[in-house]
Amino acid sequence: MSPICIGKVNETVLDAVDQTLERAGLPASLAGESILLKPNLFEPVSYTTGQTTSPHLVEAVIRCCYLRGARGVTVGEGPSYFLAEHALRECFTKTGMAEVCERCHTPWVLFDEHPYRTYKDISSSLPPEFSISEHAFMHDKIINLPVPKTHYLTTVSIAMKNLKGFVKREDKPLFHRVGLDSAVVALNTMVKPFMNLVDFTAPAQQQAAFILAGRDIVAVDSVSSALMGLTPDEIPTIRLGYQAGLGEMHLTRIDIRGEDIKGLKMHYELPSRWLEKTFPGLTIRGDDRACSGCIIPLFSSLNQLAGENRVFKHPLTIALGNAQVREETGEIITIGDCNACNPEKKYGVGGCPPTRENVLKALSHLTERKR
Repeated sequence: MSPICIGKVNETVLDAVDQTLERAGLPASLAGESILLKPNLFEPVSYTTGQTTSPHLVEAVIRCCYLRGARGVTVGEGPSYFLAEHALRECFTKTGMAEVCERCHTPWVLFDEHPYRTYKDISSSLPPEFSISEHAFMHDKIINLPVPKTHYLTTVSIAMKNLKGFVKREDKPLFHRVGLDSAVVALNTMVKPFMNLVDFTAPAQQQAAFILAGRDIVAVDSVSSALMGLTPDEIPTIRLGYQAGLGEMHLTRIDIRGEDIKGLKMHYELPSRWLEKTFPGLTIRGDDRACSGCIIPLFSSLNQLAGENRVFKHPLTIALGNAQVREETGEIITIGDCNACNPEKKYGVGGCPPTRENVLKALSHLTERKR
């Protein structure tokens, strides 16, 4: 059975990390080995939002590796395609990750500034040509440090999807065009972390901070999804990963060790359910071309409008990718350059990716304060 270990985190983060990783299968000795830590730093936002990996957790993992004799530890990430190039390094500096690395005398690397390895025609599930950071292959072990999130396209974004950060920034939208779920699974056959440690410590998401570790990446995503209140076998990346032989998805065949999961279960709200509740007159249409470059600024704008207690004055359809909207009623907005040739377009926000400011401006004109 695939062992998955869960540990509560209190003031002594290092002890919790060390014990959980040891139970999950991290060797007692990493003497002479080079370790790459891959957190989720897709945007320069605080870990307290639940969107990025905690720098405190990363610091504990760094120290854990050095205590086990690691020759060197590197923290690396390739942020979102949505971010402007000038903001990429802010994913380390504004999240506190750079400060942690400096304190631990550990280098951090922005993959965008380092060499990539290019692949051509290796799988029908992957783009015809794309590149992966050389850092995915130049270290003895990779420790994957994702945060558990829901995702508009893949339902969840946990350990398996976190590896997409290794893909060259300009190539990330290509994964959507061949089918994101199957492309993520195919990527997992190429980049294989030695260990996965999921960060459930964000105060915005739960009452009790804890971590979850395991070497089986499918099992890690399965247990994490169950703790999020979701059904693992309904999540395409988990199901496809199991079918590809990447790991175990059935909870009855996973050896869950450590904390009692009954007291840790949470309920993460899926984006589709949040939209229905918050903006009942809103419909979002998307196809395989729709990618995070449009989805991130869209949901960021919708979150701000919701925080301002605004609703849409009339029924609204938002088209992403190359989705057709001929039979829709009410207002229609298309977002991104993929929809530039849509003959039914009434109003569009261009750009690949579009800016959050432009998306927010376009949507704001169609809202009013909730009465």
